[in-house]
Amino acid sequence: MLRAEFKLEYNDVFRRKSVFISMLLYPYIFTAFTLLLAYAGGSPRVFEERFGVNPVIYLMTASYTLMSMLVSVDVLLWRPLFDEENGTLIYIIASPVNRLKYYLALPFPRYVEVLILGATSALPVYIYFYGLEGLVLGLLIISLIALGSILMIPFAIFIAGLVHRVGESWRLLNIVRPVLMILIGVYYPRFYMPLVGRIVSGIIPSAHIVEVIQTIVLNVNTDFYHLFAIAIALFILYVPIGRWSITSWEWKKVREGVKIT
Repeated sequence: MLRAEFKLEYNDVFRRKSVFISMLLYPYIFTAFTLLLAYAGGSPRVFEERFGVNPVIYLMTASYTLMSMLVSVDVLLWRPLFDEENGTLIYIIASPVNRLKYYLALPFPRYVEVLILGATSALPVYIYFYGLEGLVLGLLIISLIALGSILMIPFAIFIAGLVHRVGESWRLLNIVRPVLMILIGVYYPRFYMPLVGRIVSGIIPSAHIVEVIQTIVLNVNTDFYHLFAIAIALFILYVPIGRWSITSWEWKKVREGVKIT
């Protein structure tokens, strides 16, 4: 399954090189655009005084984190819809492949791209601002983001099964996806959210890893072990829930009859 997904992903990447180049440039483009708007409204020193870190470092880390988290979310949310519209869902449902293993394998080829993206975006910025210490810090941040992306998988499977079961899934996905990105706390840290936001975002495993990353970047004291424990516990909890969610959706499609045209 992994070999098939690697072939599918990298054949697509090599066929559409512009998409891969845009992905590599995205953190720089987003950071530059945000800084351009911010510089028009005030000095970056205000940001440093309030957050204790250079805005370039924070925004580059946030952009890279967002792209990495989208790797897990997008492929797992949209692939079932793509298979249904493409007429291949009937073959996947009829296959003897373990369904949980199949969906767990889907995002892994993209994680290689995540590591490449980290080496071309976050790592150079950290080295530029912190020198050799920045190399170690950058590698730590990349490792944490990769971990957060992996921990996102069963939760994304659960959401995918739930959304596709409801119907009109492509409309719901366009709502659910940005909401998830807000709740993860990439640009607006969880420790600045109101209580309701913290509670809701607390059910997302990766949100706790993102909080760890932000506390490191912003140099905020927190209990790292507590956040790691919650994230891993939620990951384990969502594995059976995600399996139930996606298989119940498939059984619903079997009862309805899968369209192949």
